[in-house]
Amino acid sequence: MKKMLIFLMAMLIATSASAITNPDPDIMGYYFDLDADYDCVDGITPYSANLLFLILTNPTSDAIYGFEAGYTMEGEGMVLSVEFANPQVINVGTNDNIIAGFGEPTLTVPATLILTLNVMYMDPGYGALMIFLHGTTPSSLDPLYPTLLLEGGVLQSVGVNNFGWATAQFNNCVMATETQSFDSLKSLYR
Repeated sequence: MKKMLIFLMAMLIATSASAITNPDPDIMGYYFDLDADYDCVDGITPYSANLLFLILTNPTSDAIYGFEAGYTMEGEGMVLSVEFANPQVINVGTNDNIIAGFGEPTLTVPATLILTLNVMYMDPGYGALMIFLHGTTPSSLDPLYPTLLLEGGVLQSVGVNNFGWATAQFNNCVMATETQSFDSLKSLYR
């Protein structure tokens, strides 16, 4: 029993020590894990269902009362289902153009789950499937960025993880390292 308690405490410490990919406040993105660490995964097999999590990272408010967010996909895939983390959600938009209010607010934590997409990856050639996050049409504030509904009816635009690039990507992950990027820049001046 004592060993089990020590093991559970170590797991709790290890879990709380994980880092969120983007340290900036009020960033929303799709991730393959609930800790907001992985936004690109290689080795996804064709015709497989995979979970993607829409997560608000490092929120500056204590609770959210609703949100607006849209997404587009490039590549061979389809969304099988959308499940909201808040069970009292009312979505007056569509599954890819979400305009939602909550009956009860969602309390925030450093990585706050908003919803889960079940995505079918369907490319037999293992090509990239990219998900782009943006605002909605129509948008309450800015169609480029998701919007949060805060206490008292206050609206706040939030940033997007990897703005201008895929928020999440299945297969063909290309990650530049600082060394590679700096070496490429130096080669321009040789």
